[in-house]
Amino acid sequence: MRERRALSVMIGDIDHFKAINDRYSHAIGDAVLRMVADVLRAALRPGDLAARYGGEEFVMLLRDTGAAEAATLCERLRQAIAAADWQEIHPDLAVTISIGVCSDLGLDGPDGMIAAADARLYQAKAEGRNRVCAA
Repeated sequence: MRERRALSVMIGDIDHFKAINDRYSHAIGDAVLRMVADVLRAALRPGDLAARYGGEEFVMLLRDTGAAEAATLCERLRQAIAAADWQEIHPDLAVTISIGVCSDLGLDGPDGMIAAADARLYQAKAEGRNRVCAA
C-alpha cells in the first residue's frame, strides 16, 4: 500500500484587480501579475508547483505540506505581496492578495481540493480580503 503524503492546495486572488486595471491601465495590471508571480515563484520549494489560474488567480500545489505548514507559508506569501515595493510599477499602487487553502486529502481528488480551497478563498474575501483562510 502506498503511503499517503501530506499535500496542500492554495488559491490566491489579487484583491480588487479589476480596479487596478481600470484605474492604472492593463499594462500596469500585467506588471502586477508578473510581480505577484515572482513572489510566488521565490517561495517555491523543489516539488511545489505554481500556475496562473484564471484572470488574476494563482494556484499552488504544495507537496509534503500539511495544513499548519501551508497556512504559515501562505501567510508569509500574503505578507510578502502586501509589503512588496509596488511603487516600482506605479507610485500610488498598493496590492494585496486573498488566499484559500485546502489540505484535506479525504476530498474527491484534486478537483475536490481545488473546490475547497476556492471556497476558503471566497471566505477570505467575505471576511475583508488580504487574509488567508485555511482549514
